[in-house]
Amino acid sequence: MSNTVILFCGIFTTVLFLIGYGLTIKEMRELEDERKTNSFPEESNAEIKK
Repeated sequence: MSNTVILFCGIFTTVLFLIGYGLTIKEMRELEDERKTNSFPEESNAEIKK
């Protein structure tokens, strides 16, 4: 009985970990893409500072 419960808890925890890890990686990639699209070239920064 207890072996079955421990096995189920282990599988459940592993699945939750993999889902969380996948979502974290996805979010980091979206943030990197956002940084690339929102970055300004040096010339436009110079114009803003004037």
